[in-house]
Amino acid sequence: MKKLWILMAWLCCGWLQPLMAQEVADIVKAYPRDKSIVVEYDLGVDADFVRLFVSLDGGVTYRGPLQQVSGDVVDVKAGFGHRLVWDVLKELDVDAFANDQVRFKLSLRKKERWPHETFITLNAAYSFAPQGSLGFSVGQVKRFGWFVSLMSNGNISGFHPDGDCDAQGFLPDGHLMQYTGEVAKTRLSLMAGGMMRVYGPWIARVGIGYGNHTVCWQTTDGAWYRNTAYSLQGIDLSAGVQLHWKGFVASLEAVTTQLQDVELKIGLGYAF
Repeated sequence: MKKLWILMAWLCCGWLQPLMAQEVADIVKAYPRDKSIVVEYDLGVDADFVRLFVSLDGGVTYRGPLQQVSGDVVDVKAGFGHRLVWDVLKELDVDAFANDQVRFKLSLRKKERWPHETFITLNAAYSFAPQGSLGFSVGQVKRFGWFVSLMSNGNISGFHPDGDCDAQGFLPDGHLMQYTGEVAKTRLSLMAGGMMRVYGPWIARVGIGYGNHTVCWQTTDGAWYRNTAYSLQGIDLSAGVQLHWKGFVASLEAVTTQLQDVELKIGLGYAF
């Protein structure tokens, strides 16, 4: 306790020469308050957290981060007059150091700052059906964002079939049509979704919308019948990742229709 009070008095005299941990965090002064030490500092950037370290040998080595610290520790905004309070008696044997060798320093983790970006990608998808499609996505993202996506193979025969048939070509009434062997596949996916920046340039994205996978068989009289065994229509769900790097955008997604069919979708584009 005796050395603690000596340390307190010495701090008041201003002999402590704190160190600057980084160019963006500067310790201004340290002084006693009750049985604790108050460290005031200025911050040049927003920080997720700030950690305090102490040296007992003139700055040769440092202990920390110190645990018995309160004050401006978490989610600290850039500015002046920030304060940390170190309960020294709970963490350190104050009889173990000489007063003129004490130094403090700070460390911090900067808050990530990312621009508000608008992006567009050209996409290609392939289903294990098999079936392919082309399209595009547009959206905006900073920490969070949104996107819309349209995919199609350009075939519209699946939207207005002349009727339905089963896997063997039989109609619902049991009649077997005569088929030419021609097959038409329709793929349409219209989705919207949300985005969240997970780490740095990496962004997670999930989407929901309408999907249509339709396989039609042509009959000898020119009609098209939808084969219900190989056709799907309903909710499209997607999940994937997107990379933004120096204006370049790349995405990779898995898309499923009615949780029955899966296709992989890739996208390449740019952000501005």
